[in-house]
Amino acid sequence: MPPTCSGTSVPTRPPSTAASWTSSPPRSGNTAWFLSTGHAPPQAELLRARARSAIPQLLSAIAALNERRSGRSDRSSDFRVLAQWFAACRNDGDAHRLARAAFALHPARHFSLNADADAELPASTSWADAPPFRIHPRLREYGEAAPRGPLPRVRDRSKERADLAQQLAEQTQQLEAARRRLATGRPVRLSDLGELDVHAFEVLLGLLGETLGEQSRPDDAVARRTGDGLLHVHLEPLGAESRAEIATPRGVFAGRDHAITVSPVQDVR
Repeated sequence: MPPTCSGTSVPTRPPSTAASWTSSPPRSGNTAWFLSTGHAPPQAELLRARARSAIPQLLSAIAALNERRSGRSDRSSDFRVLAQWFAACRNDGDAHRLARAAFALHPARHFSLNADADAELPASTSWADAPPFRIHPRLREYGEAAPRGPLPRVRDRSKERADLAQQLAEQTQQLEAARRRLATGRPVRLSDLGELDVHAFEVLLGLLGETLGEQSRPDDAVARRTGDGLLHVHLEPLGAESRAEIATPRGVFAGRDHAITVSPVQDVR
């Protein structure tokens, strides 16, 4: 003990050496934070991974809030509007037609199940009026119609495929003709379109659906490009009391009148 001025002595602190530092017990908290212990990754890596995974979730939540704030429709609001349409139906027939159009409740025609069915039977035929549909009991019992064993010979479907290809080509031509009829590049009121065939009406409904989905308020004009990038649509609502009626083979489409301008993209500068 070295002496002090008062004659007393105080203990001296031994010098810190590398040997004394390494011989000290490990600091488990700091080690587990920066270094992996056994099979567990370090806590810093876990925190970084959690932060990275939380960023996309936060961005998606902010995007959803912005969409709701901007007035764009979501699935819940679409179902509420659809419920109002069902409530406004005049009879059960209109409600059934609306349900088929909204949920695509169309009957399916399978080549392998109804091979003996009448090919001229329209798809709109009710099951009560259609001829009986025979299904092998094995399909109900085992979930498959073909018995176990060697695979049957592949049936030639070339005629059915050719018929489907021809039908698809005809529908494509009709849709292109309907697009050319509507894509004039000049503004026209919906009330002045007159009577539309089925294909032209489907094209018009698609254009209205894509354009009105971008509308924030009912009185705002909207201009956008269609999803396929072929047409440019400008839709401007007219007076709130205006009304347009479009006659189609499936009924009369009525609502607020709008001025619509449909132009090919290459014609828009």
